[in-house]
Amino acid sequence: MEIKPLDFFLGLTLGTGLGVLLTLAALKVRGWLGYSAAGRLKSENRSLKKRLAEKDRHIGRMLSETERLAERLGQDKGQGAAAGEQ
Repeated sequence: MEIKPLDFFLGLTLGTGLGVLLTLAALKVRGWLGYSAAGRLKSENRSLKKRLAEKDRHIGRMLSETERLAERLGQDKGQGAAAGEQ
């Protein structure tokens, strides 16, 4: 039985292609399952973004509360100065 060069190169190409496809599929499945470093980093990144958004909301609430208190104090001082002038 003789192996022709065309049959050899077709087999080599097909084998290489299948090997690459199976490797990529295995990496994709591992990524979905969270076993890869990239999967862990993506998860950590999502968690950090969520925490940052929560902190931004908290800072926004505290800033608006501070502004509201400053306005109220300004009004109280304005009323006290107006009452002292009368």
